[in-house]
Amino acid sequence: MSGDPGGPLPEPPWRPATRRSPPRVPITREAIIDASFRVLDKHGMDGLSMRRVGEELGVGAASLYWHVRNKDELLQLLFERITEEVQLPEPDPEHWMDQAKDVARQMRGVMHSHRDIARISLGRIPSAPAIAELAEWQFRLLKPVGLPDWVIALAGDLLALYVGAYAFEESLGLASPTGEDLAPEQIVGMIREYLLALPAERFPHTLAAIDLLLGAGPPDARFEFGLDVLIRGLASYAGDAPAVLPTAPPARPED
Repeated sequence: MSGDPGGPLPEPPWRPATRRSPPRVPITREAIIDASFRVLDKHGMDGLSMRRVGEELGVGAASLYWHVRNKDELLQLLFERITEEVQLPEPDPEHWMDQAKDVARQMRGVMHSHRDIARISLGRIPSAPAIAELAEWQFRLLKPVGLPDWVIALAGDLLALYVGAYAFEESLGLASPTGEDLAPEQIVGMIREYLLALPAERFPHTLAAIDLLLGAGPPDARFEFGLDVLIRGLASYAGDAPAVLPTAPPARPED
């Protein structure tokens, strides 16, 4: 009855409460990227779609196309967001090896921060300000060392390729030669057993180094070895490299 001084009465318990829609997240490019990472972690790169990202945000896929052209551009945006997480130190040419290694280690870390990011990185380069900032940092770090410009330019690409490929291989795990789902130690044991059955007179070095071949250390140690090889190789160009990129391999000596 109207005019009751006691105020409004509660609804009967059998009547469902009025449901309010949750507040909608504003559809921005940043919100789309955040949602895409959540979808990527759940479904991987193959399962990432504009439809699923839209569902994650509570909107139709058509709403996303105002901000992102297609899935390829979305993958590029994810890669660029990840590269922004790498912290570039103030260049110190006296410690360039340590700084270059530190940045490579950071890159490997961010490659593992989300599912399939290492796979997404292959064949892509950062665009817009990210590549300019990274390139400028590389030149400020390496020009005082005496490395030619072309070596510095290629060094960044080589290190990025090494880190991305290494992280991608890590994400795959060890494949069984039989195609079965076997534990890594079973796979290594199978290969070891085969190698031990080979004739020693034909494969003396292989059999002597079998523990080194099949027990090359944990992933971190192997990564550091490859990184050290690359950095030492760069150091060899300091003050002793041609001023321009060689356009052809050196001629082989005649037999």
